[in-house]
Amino acid sequence: MASNLFERLADAEVPPPPAQFDTQLHDRVNRSLVGTQLIDLMTVGMCWSFFHFARALVGMISYTVTGRYDTTRKQRRR
Repeated sequence: MASNLFERLADAEVPPPPAQFDTQLHDRVNRSLVGTQLIDLMTVGMCWSFFHFARALVGMISYTVTGRYDTTRKQRRR
């Protein structure tokens, strides 16, 4: 049965794609890619940058108040 289906599909005529098919496809894909990248930037990138900016801001305030820079905290290995 599967070979019969494949033989019928092999004989079927396939019309050519519309003239603007590539342009329309690229426009839709590019629009969706830009949208998902902006969502990713807003949710992950901005939160990450706010977190690291807040750490720097807290470090600056603690240095201003205490007059010394805390070097006892160890860096995490990546």
